[in-house]
Amino acid sequence: MIALAREVPWGQAITAADLVEARISADPALQPIPYGDRDQVIGMVAATTLTPGSLLTIDALTDQRLPAPGQQLVGVGVSTVQLPATALRPGDDVLLVPVAAGSAPVATEVGAPGVVDATVVQAGPPGPDGLRVVDVLVDVADGPDVAARAAAGLVAIVVVADE
Repeated sequence: MIALAREVPWGQAITAADLVEARISADPALQPIPYGDRDQVIGMVAATTLTPGSLLTIDALTDQRLPAPGQQLVGVGVSTVQLPATALRPGDDVLLVPVAAGSAPVATEVGAPGVVDATVVQAGPPGPDGLRVVDVLVDVADGPDVAARAAAGLVAIVVVADE
């Protein structure tokens, strides 16, 4: 059967290096993908974050690449004061809050103009300039505005509680 050799974040394509063969006894309660189907799995996308050592099932995969129709993928460069210290994970729901120069909030209420709902795809490591780029999915109508604000460093990230 196919097992995961390493973590594959939600939304990322599966590579050959992500997969290992696991030998298990057949169990009708489990529906892992046979290792012989490995070539069909490579290139598919993780529908959830896949953890090392787990068996791979068809439910954990999708052929839908990011961004999905109606969405745009935007990289938001933020300093350490513009995002929580807690690590962002793929799939986290966040608010992108516009800030004015000097980090003064422009709008702070959910639903206020300029506040945009987004989903984290990936958070990169801090760069030499101290900025961390966070890739987020936003509605297609919000993408250009978010990109413009992000390019100017005028976006803060707020994590939304799971519902």
